[in-house]
Amino acid sequence: MTASRVTSATPWHIVLVLDDSGSMSGQPSQDVNEAIKQLVEELVTASMGKKPYFKVSVVSFGSNYHTIAEAVSETDLEKDLDAVANFGGNSGSTNAAAALDEAARILTSHPGQETDFEPFVFFLSDGYPDDNSEALEAAKKIKNLSLPSGAPRIITLGFGSVDNSFMASIASNGELYKKLDSPRDILKLLPAIGTMATKATVGAAGIKEALMKL
Repeated sequence: MTASRVTSATPWHIVLVLDDSGSMSGQPSQDVNEAIKQLVEELVTASMGKKPYFKVSVVSFGSNYHTIAEAVSETDLEKDLDAVANFGGNSGSTNAAAALDEAARILTSHPGQETDFEPFVFFLSDGYPDDNSEALEAAKKIKNLSLPSGAPRIITLGFGSVDNSFMASIASNGELYKKLDSPRDILKLLPAIGTMATKATVGAAGIKEALMKL
């Protein structure tokens, strides 16, 4: 049975799949970088800098995908934050399928234990993917994964000229999509994840509800 809250004995795998295409250049990528730094700081605070509570993976996508971190603890991420929070919006077009396939590979390679907290994938984009149908199939593969830690949940976050229908289809149950008013909202949302996880008493459902209210 999966855990109802996150502890060192019941860690949580968070996978961030983040748009780094050309449209993200400037302020949007700066906001993503700052949000990642604040997220890691919040995760370290949540675990009190002792035994890791989290595994964090980060995959960026543009014309190609790049695996920036793979199942790294929050304490190890903190040691090299500048390398992780290094988005610049310099990666061309918006090809999401390969990045989602990479997220599936990472989750399969790090399946966790039956007692772990359920894995979550956070997918962030500001535009229309160039490989819509392929990306939908890749997301479907993630949702259909059977892992000891539980079926991965996909939460999608969009802003700008994003395809709302696509983002809703990528999200688990077609409902875990949050439209952000601006990229600045990511500064509020990402850092809140760690706090919600360690305080949640109703597991994944509580986190989803809290995220949708942010």
